This record gives sequence, C-alpha cells and structure tokens, in this order.
Amino acid sequence: MPAARSSKRSALATWFRRQHGAQGGNREGWRRVKTILLGIVLLAGGLTAIYLSILLQGRTNDMSRYVRVDVWAVQQAEYEVQQFRATFARHVAGDAGVKIEAVRDRLARARSTIPLLQRGPDYQEFRLLVDIDGAAQGASAALAEVDRALGDRSDFRDDLVTLRRVETLLAEPAATLRQLAVDLAHVRLELQDGDLENVRLLTGVNRWMLIGFFIVTVVFVGFLIAEMRSARRAERAATASEKKTRYVAEHDILTDLPNRMLFGRQLRDAIDRESELGGEVALHLLDLDGFKDLNDSFGHDVGDQLLVAVAERLGGLLESDHLLVRLSGDEFAVIQDCASDSWDAVAQDLLAAFERPFDLNDHHVQLSTSIGVARFPRDGGTFEDLLKAADLALNAAKTQRGCIVAFHAELMAELQNRKQLEADLRQALAGNQLELFYQPQVTLEDGHFSGAEALIRWRHSSLGWISPTDFIPIAEESGLILPLGRWVLETACRDALGWTGAAAEAVVAVNVSPSQFAHEDIVGQVRSVLAQTGLPPQRLELEITEGILMRDEEAAIETLGALHSLGVKLAIDDFGTGYSSLSYLKRFKVDKLKIDRAFVRDIESDRNDRKIVRAIVELANGLGMQTIAEGIETVEQWELLRSLHCEEGQGFLFSRPLAEADFHAATRDWCLSRPATAVLAAAS
Repeated sequence: MPAARSSKRSALATWFRRQHGAQGGNREGWRRVKTILLGIVLLAGGLTAIYLSILLQGRTNDMSRYVRVDVWAVQQAEYEVQQFRATFARHVAGDAGVKIEAVRDRLARARSTIPLLQRGPDYQEFRLLVDIDGAAQGASAALAEVDRALGDRSDFRDDLVTLRRVETLLAEPAATLRQLAVDLAHVRLELQDGDLENVRLLTGVNRWMLIGFFIVTVVFVGFLIAEMRSARRAERAATASEKKTRYVAEHDILTDLPNRMLFGRQLRDAIDRESELGGEVALHLLDLDGFKDLNDSFGHDVGDQLLVAVAERLGGLLESDHLLVRLSGDEFAVIQDCASDSWDAVAQDLLAAFERPFDLNDHHVQLSTSIGVARFPRDGGTFEDLLKAADLALNAAKTQRGCIVAFHAELMAELQNRKQLEADLRQALAGNQLELFYQPQVTLEDGHFSGAEALIRWRHSSLGWISPTDFIPIAEESGLILPLGRWVLETACRDALGWTGAAAEAVVAVNVSPSQFAHEDIVGQVRSVLAQTGLPPQRLELEITEGILMRDEEAAIETLGALHSLGVKLAIDDFGTGYSSLSYLKRFKVDKLKIDRAFVRDIESDRNDRKIVRAIVELANGLGMQTIAEGIETVEQWELLRSLHCEEGQGFLFSRPLAEADFHAATRDWCLSRPATAVLAAAS
C-alpha cells in the first residue's frame, strides 16, 4: 500500500510538472498548484456569491410580484355584481330614480369586470394555487344567464319572479367571488412568507461566505443594495397603486368629488362618531332643477361642464369638515357636522349659490336647486333611516323647485298617501273610473269651433275630484302613465267619432307623455287605435313637448315622420318654456305651435310677453305652421291675440273643460259667451 501511494503521488507530481512546466522542483509546482486552487476557490466563492445574489434577486422579484398581485379585481367584480343586484332590486321595488337603462348599465359594468380576473402568463404559478379562471367563468356564465333573463323587456317593476331568479343566479357567483378574494389574500401572504424565509436563509449563508471572500462580498453587497432598493421601489409602487385605485373607486371621475361609495362610509362614520359624542349630523340632498331639459337641449358636454361648475361653486362655500358628494347624475349631497354651523344656514348658503348664473363658454345658464335636509338623530337613527328621510324631504322640495324642505313627520304620511293614491289609481284605471273632459278650441278671428283638447279627470270614490297635477306625477313614477296614455288615446278617438253639431268634423287634441314617446311604439299604437275606432287620422292631433324632441333628435325625426305619414296632426305643447333650440323646427314635421299660458297671462300689461307672442306667431307663419294660445281668460287677451294674428285659442273665456255629455250639449248649438260675442260684434 505505501508503495502504491508513493507511486500515485509521484505520478501526480509528474502530471503537475508536465502541466505547468515546473522543471524548477516540487516547491514551485506546488506553489502554482496552490495559486490555481486559490483562484479556483476564489472563483467558486465569487460564483457562489453571484449565484446566491441571483437567487436573492429572483426571490425579491417574486416578493415584488406578489406585492403587485392584489385582490382589487376580485373585489371590484364582486362590488359590481352586488351593485347590479341592488339596482335591479330597487327597480323592481318601483324606485322612480332607477330606470331599466340604469339596470342594464350596471349589468354591463359587472360583466366588464370579469376579464380583469384572468391574468396573463406571468401569473401561471399563482393561478395554480387559486382557481381564478373557474371563478371568472362561473361569474361570466351567471351574468350572461341574467342578461338573457332580462331580455329586451323595458320594465320589471313588481316582477318578483324575475328578481328571485336573478338573485338565485347571482348568489353562488357572488359568494365565490368573496371567497376568492379571501383565498387570494391568504395565498399571497403564504407565498410572501415562504420567499421571505428563503431570503433570510440565503442571506445567512452569504454572510459567512462574505467573511472569507471579501472581494465577492463587495460585489454581493452592491447587488444586495441594488435589490433592496428595487424591493423598496416595488413596495412604494404597490402602495401608490393601491391608493390610486382606492381613490378612483371612491371619487367621481367628472367632478373629482367623493362618490356614493365613499359617501356611505363617511355618513356611517359621522353617525357613529356623533352618536358617541351626543352630537348631530345634517344630511343635505340637492337635485338640480331642470337639468335634464338643459342636458337634452345643449348636449351632454354642456351638461358635464355645468356639473363641474356646480361642484366647484358648492365646494368653495363649505367648511373643510363638511363633505360634498356627487351621488349620481344631477344629485349632490353634503354631510354636515352640526357642531360647527346650524343646518339651516348651510342649506341657505347652498341655495343662494344658484342665484348667480353659470357661464359655460358660449352658454349663460341660470339654474336652481331643490334641497332636502334630514338630521341625525332627530329624523333617523341609522344610515338607512336618515337617507330615507332626506330623500322624502328632497322629493317634497322638487315639487316646488328652488326651495329647502326639512324632513318632518308629515312627509312620511304624504308618502303613504301617495302609495295609497297609486293603488287607487291603478284600480281606477282597471275599473274604468276615469273620465275625459274636453275644452273647446276656437278660431280667434270669428269664434268658430275648431277642436277640443282631451283632459283626463278622476273622481275618487271617497276623496272626490283629484287634480291631474296630483295623480299624473304618480302615474309617471309608477309606470301607469303608459296604460293611462293608451286609454286616453282610445277614449278620445272613440268619443270624437260621436261628436255632432259644430264638433262633427273637429279635431281632438291628445297629450302624449315623454314616457309614451320613449318607451312605447307610439306609431303602432296610434295606427292601431285609429283602425279600432275608425276616426279619420286628420281629426287627431297629438301634443308633444319640446323636451321629447330634444332627447334623441334622429329618433324623434323618424317617429314624427311616421306619424305625419299616417295623416295625424302634430303640435308642440308649451312652446317656448324649455331650453330647446329653434333649429329643430325646420327638421321636424310639426303642424302647430301651442303658446304657453305663461305668455298669455300678463299679455295685457307685459310688453315683453306681447313681443314673445308676436315672435312665435311670425316664426310659425314663416314655417307654415299654425298657432294656438292657451289660458285665454279675458276679452282683452283675446283682442290682443287676434291683433297679433294668432289663429286659434282656448281658455275659460270660451269654455271650461266639459264632461262628455256637457260637451255634446255645448257643441250641438255652439255659441260663444256674451263677452266674447260682444268683442266679435265690436270688431265687425
């Protein structure tokens, strides 16, 4: 064995000498060997340090990646699904502020968030741990099924069957999304903890390596510092991204004001805080009067500019501890800590802010607002009760416009009365308890009977006569306006066919509500009614408002053209009282302009009213249209309108609205009242 070892050492020495040319002896050869070995060790140490640094970089990148992976997409998808469920439930419950368009918009937004759950290739490892794609597919399928369930229907009010079906379809996906958000957070923490532990272990090994390899240590420290900075940058970027995402989710994009999401949290916090301190919170709800008409007239760009201007003006009035919120469309809210100011002073300041007009580039807009106020704990002890009280106060203010209404107990009673009145109206419509009255229309030149306007009346079994101004808004809000409008159209056409005497060939004028024009096939309905009743189309005149025409000009042109082709006459009601542009008159096929009573009431004393009426008459004559004035109550008004060449008129001077039997009697032998006859005699 010793001989063998000696032989091996000799052979090894000979090999080294040959390899390095060490003819100078074994010492020189071993020195070279040591140098080479040291170089190999240093190189190995350097490579090891570099390798450890690379591992550290990879783990740090993993940590940065997991920091970037957040649960916002899942939470946003769940939020949009829940918002759709709530919006649809409110629509089914009959909330007038929630139209079917809002429901479909919520559904579209919910569906648009689902693709955000499906990550790219960089997240394959993450997707293996949590079934993101499965949840996305399940939610997408459920929302698609809901979309099919909704179909093309335009109204789901009181449709509890569809509501239950939608809730059933979305219950499981909503729960799955909530669980997915929790699972994502847990997995992210587990992955981060595992990588953090690996980084700690590798750092410890590297620390011992640095003791023996100073040069490698310097290089490694450089790498480590760079990676630490990178990790801090990634952390700061993730934090900034989270803050930005939260800000966007909680603020209105147009006005940069807090939105409904932040409003709910802030109001609940204020209620909790003041509940402990024994203080008060005032909630002001603001609704811009006439904003929809302005939006229809000038376009959405001007409407958006106005909303921004309103937000800036209101924000400049409020103290720093008052929160201004844009809830939706043209509705704002202010959460006020009553310890700083009295609620009525703040409400008066908000109302006064609209006394000055808004200058929007080329438009000079004068606007008012309606304000409803409710106070905690006086008017409501919870978020829901306080918001409901403020809503009731706002609704009461909107009936008067440009005023402040504080919540009081009578408003709740009024709400119950409205609900009861709605139920009674539904029963009256089904039980044929409504009536049509007819107000004669005459030619102002000679007083001849020319037509009559159909006006709906309701004689309640216990309340007596109920004004249309009371029950028509209820019909609009509840959707009863659609069957009510068809009933009026059918009844008016059927009654007109039986008119005799002066009214035998007269025109019957029927008002068409915006809801009928927007949500029903008005052309098909008119065609069907004319066919059923046999009334000649030239004897039917449909009265529409300017706002209807401005909402969708192209659709209005098509609809009016189709009605005109049927032979039906068309009149614009309350002309000149809206924001409408006169340019639409040359585009729409209209036969008559109806001068609103607001310009007739003071025409005897107000020169401006006379100028406006003259301008309307001249405009109509120039475009080949007729004019009719409503609200004529005095002989002097009649004389002035005749002198201004207005062709037709109606009002108490000639006749009040008459029931069907009285109308038949009055038109059988038509003659004007004595004052009117005297005017004609004097004129002749």
